[in-house]
Amino acid sequence: MQIFIHRDNQQQGPFSVDEINDRLRNGTVIASGTFAWYEGCPGWITLDRVPGVFMLNTPPVFQPDRQPETKSDATGGLIPYKNPYALVSYYLSIFSMIPFVGIFLGVAGIICGIVGVRRRNRNPMMRGTAHAWFAILFSALVILIQVALAIYLSTHKNSF
Repeated sequence: MQIFIHRDNQQQGPFSVDEINDRLRNGTVIASGTFAWYEGCPGWITLDRVPGVFMLNTPPVFQPDRQPETKSDATGGLIPYKNPYALVSYYLSIFSMIPFVGIFLGVAGIICGIVGVRRRNRNPMMRGTAHAWFAILFSALVILIQVALAIYLSTHKNSF
């Protein structure tokens, strides 16, 4: 593989991987601020990303104008699929509106929501805080309404 390097507005090369490694060892090529290109490379990349180049514990070049690449998911981050407890708690809270059976689903939604919030607190990369809190609060509200309705119906069953 033939590598071209670019540093201080000067292009040099081609060099082999062994030649680049030798130049890094003896200091004739400085890794910081040096970019490289080789056939098949989509564009100029930092020297440390070239396959086979041995870096001598040099930190990567700081480039304030470049943001690190992040992989996004197809959902745009709206569905917390990495935090299944938060997602399940959300759906359980929605289904908790089913009369009477919903009380049990609401309790399960609250429990899953609490677990989802705890998992999110342990791992900030995991999303789902909003889903989990919605589930906790909505399930509690639905349970209160259903319990109040059940008490009302049981005490006033003769009036129907």
